[in-house]
Amino acid sequence: MNRRQLLKFGAAGAALSTPSILRAQSTPELKFLTIPDPDGWHPSLRLKGDWLIVAISDGINVGYGEASHSRDDAACRDAARALFVEHYSGFVPSLEGLAAKEEELALLNPDFVSATALSGLNQAWYELLAKREQVPVWQLLRDRPGIESLPLYTTINRTLTERTISEYLTTVEALQLQGFLSFKCAPFEAVDNAIGAFEQAGAGLDTLRSIRENFNEIGMRVDFHERFAPDSFSRILPVLEEIGLEWIEEPFPLGPALTELRTSTSLPVAAGELFWDRAQFARIFNNGWADVIMPDVKHVGGFGPLLDVLRMTEGRIEVSPHNPSGPISTAASLHAAAVFPDGIRSLEYAFDNANSRRATGEIVEAGRLYLRDLPGWGIDPNVAA
Repeated sequence: MNRRQLLKFGAAGAALSTPSILRAQSTPELKFLTIPDPDGWHPSLRLKGDWLIVAISDGINVGYGEASHSRDDAACRDAARALFVEHYSGFVPSLEGLAAKEEELALLNPDFVSATALSGLNQAWYELLAKREQVPVWQLLRDRPGIESLPLYTTINRTLTERTISEYLTTVEALQLQGFLSFKCAPFEAVDNAIGAFEQAGAGLDTLRSIRENFNEIGMRVDFHERFAPDSFSRILPVLEEIGLEWIEEPFPLGPALTELRTSTSLPVAAGELFWDRAQFARIFNNGWADVIMPDVKHVGGFGPLLDVLRMTEGRIEVSPHNPSGPISTAASLHAAAVFPDGIRSLEYAFDNANSRRATGEIVEAGRLYLRDLPGWGIDPNVAA
């Protein structure tokens, strides 16, 4: 089934009897708000920053999208303003209209900042449409959700400041107390892909060993941020297998070496967190470079393009959206899983020591994120901004 067929036959009218007062609107207006990352971020991270939220208002309803981690929030806001004027002037949101707009914008080949801006705008338009129809976003595309909740793994990379083994152990204990059964970390910031990579990896391996010794049952996923070369990574692979990881993420750049890695280990390989549009994910899938692909709703083009990746893979490869981010991108990824339940099997969730982001309306229990039966994403970002 192609995208337009899904839109035509999957929505079942999407609440067409919505009262006219909810459909009345003025010319859409673009605004922004910022949610401070509650735990800050560490200099070693690939992408840093607070959570940038795009807001499109029609005078009655507001649709929100997330455009965080573009590497330059000011430039991302400027790009969103320019793209809004150039591509959405006079735009009236509908499923068919959004699908056509996505096909148009897919031809732009934008840089990373513009791709993030476009992704935020796309998410916001979907929520604005859903709020006008007074339905959850997923209900624009099917009568019943394919899931009620989704397993989370929490990423602790932004929480850590000292990066000592003691801090890792304290943080893992805290996330267990919050009910998470699995987490992701990146303890190899000392590795710079140089000749001494194997020796540089020692501290990271010691950290992982200590976590496993103290938390035997916890699920661990490790992001290597492409810091290794294939030969140096092969030297630490036996240790990683002994520790027992749920996956190894981007040990080195995409290419045939990842296929060779997959044939040499039973550990799943994850990749693809920052790509625009579905073509790169098709390349990963068709070349057998990963067991898990990681489209990010903030960079792939938005909610519609994330659905396109899920439709393309049709459950034939595990999908786990990249999402070290705020409540809007988290909710959008959850709604994508509700539309394509056979695709997304787990979702990344930024660890929040104080549980402050739950005030936005997120329902997280026993390491699972639950859908809410509210119009749009079911999240209010204003309470955290």
